[in-house]
Amino acid sequence: MRSQSRRIVKISKLKEKLKKSDLHGLALDIDDTLSFTALYWVENLTKKFGNPDNLTASEIINKYKILQRYPHFKNAQAQAWMKKARSTSRVQEFLPLIENSNHIVNKINKIVPIVCYLTIRPERAIEGTRKWLEKHNFPKAPIITRPRYVHYSKGSLWKVKVLKYLFPYVSGIVDDSYSLIANMPNDYKGTVFLYYYHQDMAKKPNHIYCKDWKDVLLKVKERFT
Repeated sequence: MRSQSRRIVKISKLKEKLKKSDLHGLALDIDDTLSFTALYWVENLTKKFGNPDNLTASEIINKYKILQRYPHFKNAQAQAWMKKARSTSRVQEFLPLIENSNHIVNKINKIVPIVCYLTIRPERAIEGTRKWLEKHNFPKAPIITRPRYVHYSKGSLWKVKVLKYLFPYVSGIVDDSYSLIANMPNDYKGTVFLYYYHQDMAKKPNHIYCKDWKDVLLKVKERFT
């Protein structure tokens, strides 16, 4: 309960600060939006647990989307490795960068401020996350992590609640998670820039589909200028 209390205060303080300064801007997801987390996981899981189908990392990611669905990563040992990697701060420092995401985010920051990073990583991974963002020169902004009382499987629901609470000061997010928009109510007035998805997917109001970071930049310009 103490963890829950601290988390609520932190988010409420961010809203209060943004409101006081009359600052409106975007939130950014991190995993597979800024960092190529899935690639790191596939490469390490393949080394540790094998890849009998001889699929490339891209083939596994594109075919299964959620790595836990790949049959050869379904065993208890692989699941335990993923759980540990997800929550270990040190691991976050070594994740590969999605090419040019840092440079384009800095361009976006000049159009509309990046006011926070919103991730379902647990709080204990925050230090490695901060170091990774600094290493790649992303804009400085508060990092909001998933509190202990929220299970990983409920991370998208929690993120939706945070976005609704912080609106209009956090006016939207760039995120790769289709689970996020699947759980997003139709009355959410913010903008979701869904990274690495295509126009033929089912749409909801204020959801903008972007095929890559160049497209995100273009769509942000169209939306905010």
